[in-house]
Amino acid sequence: MEGVLAVIALVAVVVSAGAITVAAHFRTERSSEMRAWAREHGWHYTEHHPRPLEDAVLPRPVHGEHARAQHVLTGRRGQYLVTAFEHTHTASAPDRRGTGRARQTYRVVAVRTPGPVAELEIRRRDLATTVPDHGPGDVDPAFGTAFHTVGSDDEFTRSVLDHDTAAWLLADSRSRSLPVRFTGDYVLTWAPMGLDPDRALTAADYLIELLNRIPAQAWQRRAPGA
Repeated sequence: MEGVLAVIALVAVVVSAGAITVAAHFRTERSSEMRAWAREHGWHYTEHHPRPLEDAVLPRPVHGEHARAQHVLTGRRGQYLVTAFEHTHTASAPDRRGTGRARQTYRVVAVRTPGPVAELEIRRRDLATTVPDHGPGDVDPAFGTAFHTVGSDDEFTRSVLDHDTAAWLLADSRSRSLPVRFTGDYVLTWAPMGLDPDRALTAADYLIELLNRIPAQAWQRRAPGA
């Protein structure tokens, strides 16, 4: 019996060591792929960064214990500075039972805004449909039905979500999978997935298109001393 237990213990040690070796190899390979992508596109890569978005407040789903930002890519998309990274944290007990994973991973993509912003989060309520056609008086009711918004400054929220921008968000199918948060000096989006640089650029383009539709007074009203 003791011999069997010894064999079982040895097998457990070997399996654990093998798993650690494979995980380390995967991390090294992934870092190499990210560095290669960054070199090819003229971006900067950092394997780990304590605060890639400075004082920006990440959305609630991304928060968790033992959080860590990794595989941080920073570069320019036209005139805009873009930061994309993986954000991981220890999974809660229910999430761990549901997925079998000890840690949860989110992809965060952020674009620096033309000026400082107030906190504002915009998420779809109705994920099934978009509203491509609506009359001039229909935008506000339709937007309120389709989107949930939480903001810290009513003036900034009104400036961002003017008639034209609200209509665009209603009609654009990307809003179903790309929630938006304005925070610090950034607008960002997040999703429960690992970082794929090319897909991150697609998300960045959505955020940039959103920024380009926001009236200039949204940034002027938030300018220091204004």
